[in-house]
Amino acid sequence: MKYSSETERKIVEAASTVFLEKGKTGARMQAIADRAGINKALLHYYFRSKDRLYQEVFERQVETFVGEMLRAFEGGGPFRAFLESFISNYIDAIARRPGLVRFIVWEISQGGNNFVKLLKMHLASKGFNSIPIPDIIRAAAERGEIRPTDPVQLMISLMGLCVYPFIAQPILENILPGLSVTDPQFLKQRKQAVLELVWDGVKP
Repeated sequence: MKYSSETERKIVEAASTVFLEKGKTGARMQAIADRAGINKALLHYYFRSKDRLYQEVFERQVETFVGEMLRAFEGGGPFRAFLESFISNYIDAIARRPGLVRFIVWEISQGGNNFVKLLKMHLASKGFNSIPIPDIIRAAAERGEIRPTDPVQLMISLMGLCVYPFIAQPILENILPGLSVTDPQFLKQRKQAVLELVWDGVKP
């Protein structure tokens, strides 16, 4: 999704920051204009309402995130290789934009319909009718690469293990002195820990 101008890029980046700081309800168009270094009239010329601007910001965040996450589904190969790729891509995608977690949590509190619609749209653009992880798990079990397991439960556990440190970041970093959830060394250790835990639970 390209920007139509440098001004639009500045507005969207400023809005991302303000929405993350204040939430959709608390954000003010004047604050976004001030952060972007433009006047409010110009902001309204590009985006006529806060709802439209929020949707633009959220769509861009989700598009990039989903695109990075779906890279794990390319190429096929053994299940353990897929598992390692998915964990790495998923954690890296969140670590590059930890604020996205706040957007998603806010969307969930509003029912999650907006995020689900965008997720389905981006999955369809890559040729998927639904998220393919359960099918990948079923196929691996049929090939004998992993023991029979509930694919939905495994998918939920896998995704939860990856995203939890980012959701709980403020708490974890306060109760565990010295921990930084976005530190490269922690991320490397986290990827390995999740891989070992999940693989040990499903390997034959």
